Amino acid sequence: MGQQTSSGFGLTRLRFAAGLMLAAGLAVVSTGQTWAQAQLPPGFYSFAPSKQETPVGQLSSQAQANLDAALVAYRAKDFSTSLPYLDLPSSEGSIQANWLLAHMFRKGLGVPANQVTAFKHYNRVAEDYVDRRSHVLGNERYFALDSLTRMANYLRTGRKKAGVRKNVNKALHYYQTAASAGHAGAQYGFGLMYLNGEGVARDRSYGMRWLGTAAQKRYAPAAARLGDIYNKSGDKVRALVWYKIAADTAGASLNRKIAKKNKALVSGLSEKKLNRANRLYTKWSRRFPVRTRQAQN
Repeated sequence: MGQQTSSGFGLTRLRFAAGLMLAAGLAVVSTGQTWAQAQLPPGFYSFAPSKQETPVGQLSSQAQANLDAALVAYRAKDFSTSLPYLDLPSSEGSIQANWLLAHMFRKGLGVPANQVTAFKHYNRVAEDYVDRRSHVLGNERYFALDSLTRMANYLRTGRKKAGVRKNVNKALHYYQTAASAGHAGAQYGFGLMYLNGEGVARDRSYGMRWLGTAAQKRYAPAAARLGDIYNKSGDKVRALVWYKIAADTAGASLNRKIAKKNKALVSGLSEKKLNRANRLYTKWSRRFPVRTRQAQN
């Protein structure tokens, strides 16, 4: 249980914390145990840009002016106008500017999607954070943690379109760093690596605990995966609960898949089991309500 990852990060402390803290999502569904939801700082879910992201004095006056203009356009969803204003602050090392560029190129906002460019900008932020993490504070830190998570997503499987080769050891390192700081997407990825034995010895229980923690934060992919796990194991009631939880915050694509699985489950369950699933769902949802600001996919 106290094994070391190949990244050199000891997991004994994390495993101890997992035993005390990270199983809450699963415990509530299985036993009804109460649990106080961990509070995350404002902005951790939405990463909505604001002028406070870049410390005063870090950028030249022109770069700061460009970043301010970019943010005005970005908030108005005028991405094509926002994009060119980000070049100068990005080149001067603005964490926010590089994250915004990565996000826009990854999702094709105001520009054709380009995974190579997205990876480049995420990498700038991730490397900067690793080099000087003690100096990355406030909301800047949340952009950095998200960049670490995005990098890990690329590295875990490799991404041909981004020119990224598979590197599970580095992915595990990035996931662990961001997961231990509370990033739901990283907690999900970290849990998957343990579930599948990617770069580490397979540990189903430990992996599911991390997925449970991500699901507490209403990270829909984690809840949906827990639904898949219970569905496969034959526990249809808990599978239905997790699918219902995932559906609360899932995007359209994931929701279509969940709806199909839900329909199949509901048709095969007795009224007694459906009522039990609804009670468990209601109890869990009250303890971990949907937040108004959700993680971007």
